[in-house]
Formats: sequence, C-alpha cells, structure tokens
Amino acid sequence: MATLVKRRRADGSLAYRVQDRTTGYPSLSETFSTLKAAREFRRKIERERSEGLAGIHRGRQRLAEAVTAYTATAEFRKRKAGRDTSRHLTWWVDRMGELPLARITAELVADHLHTLEVGGCSGSTVNRYRSALSRLFRYAIKTRHWTDHNPCAMVERRQEGKARERVITPGEWKLLITTAEQQGAAVQGNNRMDPTYSPTAQLANFLRIAYGTAARSGDVRGLRWEYVDLDEKNVTFHDPKTGSGYTLPLVGGALEAINAQSK
Repeated sequence: MATLVKRRRADGSLAYRVQDRTTGYPSLSETFSTLKAAREFRRKIERERSEGLAGIHRGRQRLAEAVTAYTATAEFRKRKAGRDTSRHLTWWVDRMGELPLARITAELVADHLHTLEVGGCSGSTVNRYRSALSRLFRYAIKTRHWTDHNPCAMVERRQEGKARERVITPGEWKLLITTAEQQGAAVQGNNRMDPTYSPTAQLANFLRIAYGTAARSGDVRGLRWEYVDLDEKNVTFHDPKTGSGYTLPLVGGALEAINAQSK
C-alpha cells in the first residue's frame, strides 16, 4: 500500500510525498505541493496495482522459476537450438535467478551483457545471450501474463561481423570426393555385415547431395525417401533448422547420388 508523508521544505512550504513499495513492482516516489494532488495520486497507484495483482502475482515470479517453467514447455522442447538457449538461460539464472521479473531492468541486463564483452565474447555471442533472455520474457508476457515489460527490448543489439563466405574450389572438391570414394570402396571390400549402409560407404553420396543442393549438412543427414521426388527431380526438406520447409532441385552429381542410393 502506498504511504503519504507530509514534510516541510527549506523555504517553509509544505510538501506531500507518496511512496509505494509493492512487492514485485519497482519502487515509486513522487512529491506534490498540495494534499489533494497527493491523495489522488495515491488512490490511482493503489487502484492500478491492486488490479494488476488481482488473480495473479504479476512480476513476483523469480527469474529462476520462469526459466524452469519455460524450458518445460513443448514449444521450447521443439526448438532446434534448445540446448544452446538452455545454456544461455542457465548463465542468466546464475547471475539474476533470485530476482523477481519486475525488478530486472534494462540497465541490469546491459551491465551483465557488458561483462561478456569485457570477457572477449563477440557481438554475435552477446546477441545470443540477449535473445535467450528476451525470448523468456516474451513467454512470461504473452503466455503466462507474469509481467508486462521486456527489459531486453530497451537493450541495443551488438553489431555482428559479416558472415565468412567460403566456397570450395574445383581442385579441393575433386580431392575431397576422390578420397571419400576411396574410403567407401575400402569399407565395402571388407567382410563386414552390410558395409553398403555404413556412414563411410555413403559419405561420397552425402557430399554430392550437399554440394549439388547447397543444403545444410544436418538436413542432408536427415534426408528421407518421402522427401525425394524423382519424377520432378527435387527434394523437400520438411523439418529444417529454420523451421520452414524448402524445396531444392536435384541436378548433376546430386541427382546421380540419389539414384545411386535408390539402388
């Protein structure tokens, strides 16, 4: 509940200060020159905060509790980068886990991110930590209604360096595919059970598909026959890292590799 305190200024005039320290909300203090204005402000604050606390404990959840709830959701478990996000959130819990969500400010978040920069982390790494915490607050706001502010929204993203572009040269590709074929032939020449299906035996075809389609290595490793349309000569990756499926044409060595796998 807000308190109203009357005090006398140095010039002899009266002043009325309204203070509120409701648990889960930032502390508030305002000074007025008239008793009427101070009382109206106190009633307004008490009404707003009582309505905000009706039926829920808005802002009172600790960060550690919010992280536990968020990481247990089905949405989080389906995330491709869930392991990295969990690691980033654990870092935040180690530093602010006992703080209520309402007391985590943009300044506090910025200070912790600054320690990462001082420790030598790149701008992209710092942004990943910021994004993990911001995603948690979006869950707390939209799904659980535990708070109504996201302090990360007021923290500027760091500048990230340009992605390194590296394309394999024709000479490197020839050496790589020749070595993969030799390794595969050596495995198939052994008296092992079903050597045709060993990773080494399939390495050459894996490389041809990756090289011919420019798909992510993880998508190619998870390639299934139901994703392949030999009539249309294309392949559709339904569950990629980005979450949005995409279709790529099969031409040249990639098409030859798919035909070889079909045998």
